Amino acid sequence: MGYSFTSPEVVSALVRAKRRGVDVKIVLDEKGNRSKASQAAMNVVVNAGIPLRTNGRYAIMHDKVIIVDNHTVEAGSFNYTRSAASRNSENVLVINEVPEVAQTYLQHWQSRWDGGTDWHSSY
Repeated sequence: MGYSFTSPEVVSALVRAKRRGVDVKIVLDEKGNRSKASQAAMNVVVNAGIPLRTNGRYAIMHDKVIIVDNHTVEAGSFNYTRSAASRNSENVLVINEVPEVAQTYLQHWQSRWDGGTDWHSSY
């Protein structure tokens, strides 16, 4: 779940995970991903068979969360962009093996997914 999504490194990692058989699904803020760079990244993951939805129901869907295997959560200020990785002051918290916390985040993620619209590749 993310706000801004342009990082080629993140896109590549998600596509590689999908190819390994990992269940990958993405929900992104609709307004934060209108740029050509964001849409190109979104097209790549969708063309790799990764379901992606955008959610425009909020002024800003500013969540940045990864949930792994219903046990691990990564959350923080880190957008999925090169600027976040190299220029910005960011924070990320990883909570390992706390399924109760992961379940809370998963319920939140599911509500954003359910309120989203499927993204269809433009190429």
